[in-house]
Amino acid sequence: MSRTSSRALGASRAHGRGRVLLLALVGAGATWAQVPLVQAPGPASAPASAPAVSPYPTVQLTLAQALRTALDQNPRVQQSLLTIAESGDDRRAAAAALMPTVAAQAIGQRNKYNLDALMGLPQPHGPEVVGPFNWGQVGVEAQVSLFDLSLWKKWRASRNAEDATRAQGRAVREEIAALVVGQYLRALRAAASVQAGESRVDLAEALAKLAENQQKQGVGTKLDTLRAQLQLQTERQRLIQAQTQRFTALAGLGRLLDLKPGTHIELADTLAAPALPAGGFEEAYQAGLTQRPELAALEAREKAAENLRQAAQGLRLPTLVATGTYGSTGLQSEPWVNTYQISLGLRVPLFTGGLVSSQISRAKSEQSRVQEARREVRAQVGYEVQVAQAELDAAAHEVEVANLAVSLSTEALTQARHRFEAGVSNNIEVINAQDELARAADNQISALYRLNQSRADLARATGQLESFFAR
Repeated sequence: MSRTSSRALGASRAHGRGRVLLLALVGAGATWAQVPLVQAPGPASAPASAPAVSPYPTVQLTLAQALRTALDQNPRVQQSLLTIAESGDDRRAAAAALMPTVAAQAIGQRNKYNLDALMGLPQPHGPEVVGPFNWGQVGVEAQVSLFDLSLWKKWRASRNAEDATRAQGRAVREEIAALVVGQYLRALRAAASVQAGESRVDLAEALAKLAENQQKQGVGTKLDTLRAQLQLQTERQRLIQAQTQRFTALAGLGRLLDLKPGTHIELADTLAAPALPAGGFEEAYQAGLTQRPELAALEAREKAAENLRQAAQGLRLPTLVATGTYGSTGLQSEPWVNTYQISLGLRVPLFTGGLVSSQISRAKSEQSRVQEARREVRAQVGYEVQVAQAELDAAAHEVEVANLAVSLSTEALTQARHRFEAGVSNNIEVINAQDELARAADNQISALYRLNQSRADLARATGQLESFFAR
């Protein structure tokens, strides 16, 4: 038999023996191409053992559940709720100044008077003394402000201040929601990287085994085996880095959710392409101007400043107060009789020492400050909407390109493996194809992450982050 015939026969046998392994590798490659869209399980290479009881709890969370947990337990959210409660107390205190006040009183006295001193007239036969005697009085006293524009405007200002505090509380919730959504997406990206890394390690182990078999059969060389083993160690190192990134991302998520340190978090969602919003810049910009809590807070602050200015001006106006008492009075040893008193008082301020003008000036300064802040926030909303939409469009195209790149690199790896198994080429092509597929999968994961993050940024820019992700 000629050398050519023997070589062809050896190649044919090698191809037959590698056919089963080829089918397994193709299946592994096809599965690995879908890695970025699947949640990462535990390491596949870990040996089976009896499950140990962990002292730390395990929590499985979707993004919506994580968001609701953070908004219920985050310390900053709780602090904002306390601030809202305090502003409600201020409003009730301002309203109490407009309400009538009623008090009960009881008096008992023992008196002795010098009538000369009380009347201012000395008596010819000496001082006239009355008493001692005991007397008492029991009754109620009521007072109400009938007209005080300053108090009325202060109450209106306290209502608007409470609205501003509530809007600031919503802004805090949006900020916490942005942090939680971003951290959850980073954890999903890290989990997808771990899944991809585990699949790449499995694939590298199979290819290293294939290189060893090819060397034993005389089809491959020792250099092919070394290259395959080096690629296997490289993939294992990448997997370790991905696992560390997943651990740190989940730890950061637990910190935002105010969970017990050491709590094991399992992500129930997967990294996938979200539904893209319809409409253009103008619709998103108008939605941001309408729904951003920062703008609502500034609008309420401006109304409160206007009310305080009017309250300061009201200090120049007269105030009208009604007072009344009703009770029973008499000497200790005599019958008591019912008595009452009704009075109406008018107070006209003539000189306030500059108090009114200083309060008016302060209120006008606050109005100007709020107007400048609102102008800045409106410009910031427009900028954030523009940037978020541009990044969203770019990320959507990146996902399409990355999906195609994964498909092409998977096919290239399949072709390179066919050539190596057939003995037509060495495994340099296989190693290169592995690297290309790894880069394509990493690009796909990064593109999906940027698409989800830009969608969250757009919801944040329009003031709809909590309502969009917590449902």
